[in-house]
Amino acid sequence: MTTSSNTDRRISIEQIDALLPQTQCGLCKHPGCRPYAEAMLAGEDINHCVPGGAPTIHALSQLLNKPAKPLDPDYGVTPEHRLVALIREDECIGCTKCIQACPVDAIVGAGKLMHTVIVDECTGCNLCVPPCPVDCIDLVPGPDIPMTWHPPTKPGQDLAKAKAEHARQRYLARNKRLAKTTAPAPAKSAAPVSAAQPDQASLMISAAMARSQLKKIQKQIQALQAQQADCSHLLTQLPELEQRVKEAEAALNAAT
Repeated sequence: MTTSSNTDRRISIEQIDALLPQTQCGLCKHPGCRPYAEAMLAGEDINHCVPGGAPTIHALSQLLNKPAKPLDPDYGVTPEHRLVALIREDECIGCTKCIQACPVDAIVGAGKLMHTVIVDECTGCNLCVPPCPVDCIDLVPGPDIPMTWHPPTKPGQDLAKAKAEHARQRYLARNKRLAKTTAPAPAKSAAPVSAAQPDQASLMISAAMARSQLKKIQKQIQALQAQQADCSHLLTQLPELEQRVKEAEAALNAAT
């Protein structure tokens, strides 16, 4: 009896998960689409999937025999177009924080080297944007593929379903890889670290942030000057920002 119950539960979760867009965005307040599917099976409301929106809610209501509700606005607003991340590569400092945040391994790069997004793999989850210390990642319109395939009547929805399944497999593969790499390692005797030892990674990020802030102000000044508009309020900020860059780069150079 227990085996049969577990089997039914597994199949039910998979059926629910199969209706979700597999962005793995966490906007439903669960760490991925499958965890939300498990929560719905346990009784959570079906109207928390922001990227899926009304079509996905309707499909879930039919599967689970629950009334369809409008998307709960506390969770967000469904975008009109599929989005993807775009890294402004000339501003990237190679900190790898976006790579660590991506749930489907759609960002490639290495430490202190430029990163880039594989557009065909990106789900537009937005998880890479908040951890970027220099704010060099934007969400922009992506491929002209619907977010969902519910109901399957519009052109391109077969591509949407295939993309969701592909994203699911990449998400599962990433989780499997991380489970291996985060396994406890044998204890090692660590050399004592001086409390006064500079943190080079933090200094590198601080210097990059200072340069980024200066660059943004300079671009705004150029844009206003091109429009022959008043930019005096920005010009007064330049000396302080330039000094901040000099101090941050001096601290980084001293540490390296």
